[in-house]
Amino acid sequence: QVSKILELMKARGLKPNLATFNCAINACAKKGDVGAAERLLQEMEQMGLKPDFVTFSSFIDAFTKAARPDMNQILKILELMKARGLKPNLRTFNCAINACAKAGDVAEAERLLQEMERMGLEPNVITFNSLIDVCAKAEEPDVNQVSKILELMKARGLKPGR
Repeated sequence: QVSKILELMKARGLKPNLATFNCAINACAKKGDVGAAERLLQEMEQMGLKPDFVTFSSFIDAFTKAARPDMNQILKILELMKARGLKPNLRTFNCAINACAKAGDVAEAERLLQEMERMGLEPNVITFNSLIDVCAKAEEPDVNQVSKILELMKARGLKPGR
């Protein structure tokens, strides 16, 4: 559907811009359609448009919504962002930590949290909820870790919930 809309725009002489592609990639992300998101990213770059934070965050989100998130691919996207001079923002990290939750990858979620904080980004409720989710979906759920996360949230004046 998204591709049809982009083709219709082009047929009418309208050139899709970064915002157009970001909306299209975000629509693919919501459906977990990684293939379509990849094709749009390639098309966007062929048109000379450079992906931004929204593009990369949406792309990571597409992988997150897939049946089983490919953490290696998500980490490659984060590295690609950095290589292009883009510093991942809170939304980007939240998308990646959410993917860890879906994959049950506690160690990677903790590493991403540490990296995020080293970059001066303050975790928010979404970050902490995803961390709790990671702990709950781990092979061996750690109640103590969940308690620590809840205490950390409380210390920062945050309450669980979305």
